[in-house]
Amino acid sequence: RFAASRFPHGRAGMLTIDASVHGSSGNLVRFIPPVLFLSLPIWVCAFSSWPGPPLALALAVVAVLPRLLWQPSQPAEGARFLVASALYQNFVYPCFFGSPILLAVACWLRPLVWLPLTALWLLFARVLSRPDLRSGMPWEDFAKHDWGIVALRRFLRLRLHVSEELRSRPASQPVVIGIHPHGIASDYRVAYDGLLYDALPGRPVFTLAASVLFALPLVRELCLWTRCIDASKRVASAALRRGLSLAVIPGGEAEQMLTRTGVEEVLLARRAGFVKLALSRGAALVPCYAFGTVDLYSVSNSQHGANSQGLLWTVHKRLGVALPRYSGSCGFLPKRGRCDLVFGAPIEAQCATPGEPSESEVAAAHATYITALKALFEEHKGRLGYGDRELRVA
Repeated sequence: RFAASRFPHGRAGMLTIDASVHGSSGNLVRFIPPVLFLSLPIWVCAFSSWPGPPLALALAVVAVLPRLLWQPSQPAEGARFLVASALYQNFVYPCFFGSPILLAVACWLRPLVWLPLTALWLLFARVLSRPDLRSGMPWEDFAKHDWGIVALRRFLRLRLHVSEELRSRPASQPVVIGIHPHGIASDYRVAYDGLLYDALPGRPVFTLAASVLFALPLVRELCLWTRCIDASKRVASAALRRGLSLAVIPGGEAEQMLTRTGVEEVLLARRAGFVKLALSRGAALVPCYAFGTVDLYSVSNSQHGANSQGLLWTVHKRLGVALPRYSGSCGFLPKRGRCDLVFGAPIEAQCATPGEPSESEVAAAHATYITALKALFEEHKGRLGYGDRELRVA
């Protein structure tokens, strides 16, 4: 079901989970509901007078064709796999993140049909059902076996390298995992969840995600099914109190906007909120570095300038929405490379008064964490092919 081996190029005790042999198509019946739901753009076109059924048929072909071109039982190489990945990513990405626009157009074209449906979804997703504020709505089979997620994992050649100290820590003792850097799209986020079930068996790990993601149709469901919860302090603190472990990308949208190709830079020097959260709930801190993330997309000097200042930066600062400019290998598809997530050993930070860390204790734990992250990077960069790079903490 997955490749588990001693890390061949690292220190003893590191376990490797390799996505190249992980995941299958799963049971078809189990995926009828998500397939029907995630086909929202097709339904919108089918029930609209314009552009109508012809466009719905064309979208259906684009949605189905990747699955016909490549199956998870086949090697993730060759033209068929690359074409399937490009078609799928360029269909899913705009449909998911453009879902509000899609619904607005549908409501304009067919108000009697889509206005009530949209109102019902808003009532359900924003009022009646809020698993994002509690313990999420994880769907293990989906995270492990969904065709799109499996294809993304294989495209990224994703591997998880987990320290023995983390694996041997009792699952009932929560940890806060800091993952660095964010990168342009943090593609590893949705891809790694299915692997974590085997990498950290018995440990429920939920990723903190921006609140705005749970207000977007389709994106909300994808986040919930792959173990995301709201990133607010109240929700995160309650999750640790219930014994859940958390993963957080401290750099957030700012790090996303400032990403430069081939530059290993993390925004961490003034970001200690996750450290204080761990100390407040007696959780250990675990540094994790995502090697290869900054190489998945090309960011030119002009694109970086547009991302780090001007209108795009203002939108990010005022609205909390990241819209970076970048270039992939084909539209929204990243460049083909290898993404390695290396999870270090837990850091047991203590405070004199349990649950009430002082500023000095938070600062000390934060400094210890940064030191551990740098050491993790230095220990594994050469063996993973990044020996000429230096990690900068900004």
